[in-house]
Amino acid sequence: MKKWGALFILGVLLTGCSEKEAEKESKFTVKDAIKKNHVVIQNLSEKEIELMTGATKTEHLVPMFAFLDDVKAEKESKLQITVFSKKGEPTTSELHYVNKDKTIFKNNNKTFGMPTGEIECSYILDSNQNLMVDGCKGEVSTLLVAPFGPRDFNLAKADYKSKE
Repeated sequence: MKKWGALFILGVLLTGCSEKEAEKESKFTVKDAIKKNHVVIQNLSEKEIELMTGATKTEHLVPMFAFLDDVKAEKESKLQITVFSKKGEPTTSELHYVNKDKTIFKNNNKTFGMPTGEIECSYILDSNQNLMVDGCKGEVSTLLVAPFGPRDFNLAKADYKSKE
């Protein structure tokens, strides 16, 4: 009887440890996204209206400037954007500039109330507060790709220029 009890406890411990290890291995973090050269947006709220009015933290905007330089040079390019929910769950979307008439936005993020899936658009709009696509086929013609604050934009732009 003691053997069965010991085996049961050992089994429970091993199962618990292996589940924790699996969680650690599969968790994609902000650091991982930055290492993969993604733009990172962390949501500081779960309420859409708060997110749209600035309840986000943006990190690693530098890849966006390289992407926009490629767009200006009419060179095919891709940009990955990973949004982390307030709970830390990541969602990665991709903006693919194909040519001056075609950009594909593979939106996997439901946070900003935008449609998800592969959406073909005509234009990329950038400002010091957001990155958007316009002339999109579907119900909504203009889509938000990434919101950010002017301060984050200016710091990232200065960082990008210093690396040129």
